[in-house]
Amino acid sequence: MNVQRHEIRLDPQSNQLTLFIFLDNHLTEFAADLGSTPATTKGIQATAKQILKEGYPGLKVTMIKVILGGMAITSISLSANDNDTALAADPPLNVAQNDGSKITPYTVVAGDTVYGIAKRFGTTPEALRSANHLSTDMLQIGQVLNIPSSVSTPTEYTVVAGETLWGISSRFGTSVSALRSANNLTSDILSIGQTLLIPAAGVKPAAPEPAAATPYTVVAGDTLWSISSRFGTSVSALRSANNLASDILSIGQTLLIPAAGVKPAAPEPAAATSYTVVAGDTVWSISSRFGISVSSLRSANNLTSDNLSIGQTLTIPAAGVTPAPAPAPTPLVQEERKTFTYSVRSGDSLSVIAKQFGISIDSIRTANSLTSDILQIGQALTIPDGLNPPVQTANNTITYTTHTITSGDNIWDLSVRYGIPQAELLRVNNLTTSSKLTIGQKLKIPVHNIAVKEVVSDRHGEFLDWWTEAQYIFSIGKTAKVTDFATGKSFSIKRTIGANHADSETITTNDSNIAKSIWGGFSWTPRAVILEIDGRKIAASMSFMPHEREYIANNGITGHFDVYFGNSTRHVDGKADAKHQAQVEKAAGLR
Repeated sequence: MNVQRHEIRLDPQSNQLTLFIFLDNHLTEFAADLGSTPATTKGIQATAKQILKEGYPGLKVTMIKVILGGMAITSISLSANDNDTALAADPPLNVAQNDGSKITPYTVVAGDTVYGIAKRFGTTPEALRSANHLSTDMLQIGQVLNIPSSVSTPTEYTVVAGETLWGISSRFGTSVSALRSANNLTSDILSIGQTLLIPAAGVKPAAPEPAAATPYTVVAGDTLWSISSRFGTSVSALRSANNLASDILSIGQTLLIPAAGVKPAAPEPAAATSYTVVAGDTVWSISSRFGISVSSLRSANNLTSDNLSIGQTLTIPAAGVTPAPAPAPTPLVQEERKTFTYSVRSGDSLSVIAKQFGISIDSIRTANSLTSDILQIGQALTIPDGLNPPVQTANNTITYTTHTITSGDNIWDLSVRYGIPQAELLRVNNLTTSSKLTIGQKLKIPVHNIAVKEVVSDRHGEFLDWWTEAQYIFSIGKTAKVTDFATGKSFSIKRTIGANHADSETITTNDSNIAKSIWGGFSWTPRAVILEIDGRKIAASMSFMPHEREYIANNGITGHFDVYFGNSTRHVDGKADAKHQAQVEKAAGLR
């Protein structure tokens, strides 16, 4: 009989061993007669006995299955008398040998290696190969291996991430039903850190090797703290596993989650706290930030809808954990301000230029080796180090107009229509977010007249303060042409929302593709850009990582990205972002 290969498999339900004999696929004529005559059956049994005697001494096999061409063509039961190598009585799954060692059947699962299995069971790869006649270290899922090991008593086992009853029962050579019974389990749901009693299987495998790191893709609202809590690891372990230099994450970023292997210590109960809603917040993003559920946030605040108002105070219920702290900004190594060239314009004098840039007349004379204070229009002057943003020589003014409320009007729509922040529109009219508008009511509408500032050169943009100037130039609904300062590439965007800075979106897929070519895909890295708005060139900083809500469809991205101006702040904590500020100043020619 031409046997191609053979293997022993354990039925986890019946705890019975079966010998699988794989015949050469070319012996097709043998299939017709196989098992049909006593002689043929006896031949199979004789072959099986020989295999068991030489390769699996001491194991009791109760069934032979013959496989030809990937299909079982016959099954033959073996009685105790037929099986010369079987024990007289039903043995435990781990069969004692004459030398005091035991042979344990083990079913290979995904991720197993010869080295890992040997280490887990306290044996050596060489002994494992020898016990199973392995010529290579290639294993197959479902393959049954004979594990040689010293006699030991089964004990407790601590569940780690990703494990199931089936996987544990296979590893320990027992059955799912036996595992349930030994632990009085009413369901198959396991918890990380849960302790299980392993029913006697004659051998206790060593603790499994640490599970391989699990890949995880960052989604909106994720922080290192929330991810580490979810997976039962620590922030420091997460940083270490991913070589992170800061806690800033990007949507779509892949993190490796290190296997915890232990049950996380129960955190101290947290007291309920309060939180003030800022622009861009949603019920979902707030609940994610504080590690609670959306339903618990709604319940704690008696919310009947998910609509939030800027400035609204929410009660954050205790969730057994402390709120995730806002990521600390990565310390920024400040760039030194550099000299640059200024082109003399009509009306300029050394006094005017010195005042404009906050430096002395003598420093300009020295930097340019001037022997006379007479200047020529178009003359190039070197402006020395240490300058401050240009001094505003013209004044910004505010005037007011009146709007009469008509049917369908609301504060948000009016703030967008007139380019005024909602909070400001409420304030100047002595209203709150809960105030009701009536048809015919008169509202005072501020009109901000932002004076044009001098620029360092034609290549640079005006340095505008976000709070008093830029947000009125680039108001919600405005479109702008963005030019990347370094590459000169341009595309169009629209401001769609944002209070602390301009949350913006590309207008077309082509605009998105140009932005991707500049940033090399999606990126949180800020870059110096010039925005052209209503004929004015404004210095700004932009990152290109679409996230959270969107208002423009079919533009090649999902979500909005951030555009910063002078003194813009982050939504998450209301603090300035040093990296963005540096890029704004670069676009203005101040670095």
